[in-house]
Amino acid sequence: MLNFNVNTFIICFANAKFCRYHPFMNKYARTLKEAMESSAVRTSDLARKVGVIDAYVSQWRSGRRPVPVERASKVGEVLNVPPERISEAYDRLLRSGCIPKEGFSAGSIPKGHLALDRLPGFDYGDWPSFLLMPEFFIRQKIGLTPIEEVRWTLQPTDAMAPQIQRDTMVLVDVRVSSQSRVIDGGLHAFTLYDRPHIRRILARRDNWALCGYDDDRDRILVPETDLPKLEIRGLVIAWL
Repeated sequence: MLNFNVNTFIICFANAKFCRYHPFMNKYARTLKEAMESSAVRTSDLARKVGVIDAYVSQWRSGRRPVPVERASKVGEVLNVPPERISEAYDRLLRSGCIPKEGFSAGSIPKGHLALDRLPGFDYGDWPSFLLMPEFFIRQKIGLTPIEEVRWTLQPTDAMAPQIQRDTMVLVDVRVSSQSRVIDGGLHAFTLYDRPHIRRILARRDNWALCGYDDDRDRILVPETDLPKLEIRGLVIAWL
């Protein structure tokens, strides 16, 4: 029988950010917390070096918010720890073979791989211009779409969760790059007022509806007068 101390549990729960075994904390958050403690890097210092607010680092450390892929490399550099040990999303991509290794360039692609360019005009993080990916895996995902028309990006929001979680890599057909080529009901990458989104688009006469996973709860209506602010970047054809 476990020797369970109620007082210890209450103190631990009330002071979550100091508790090594907080229920939100997974192995990535534990590694981040331990790396910060061993290197004596303060929350404010890490936030300043990475370019985020202090609250984000506190949430990363407690496990309430995961370290996003676009911040993982810089955080790992500051703490001298591999980024895949502190970011689950980065680790997932690395295990898929989708992160370029140091020393490779677009002109020196390993056999059986291809270099896939990043989706232009859809940036929200500090990511490389291309990724090396296993060719057989990508061609299986994209079907008949010409590989030269495919770009990669990351889902920037939770709008399509749980179908497509935030920071999931998506593959985009850039031939669909104007409102006239939008597929009604299709899943598209677009920017609205310069902010990136991946949602389903329903084109209607008086307005366009930009739908998340839950159509009734998470829907953005764009009136006809604002449609020029809606810039189509491509059609989502797969996600990893």
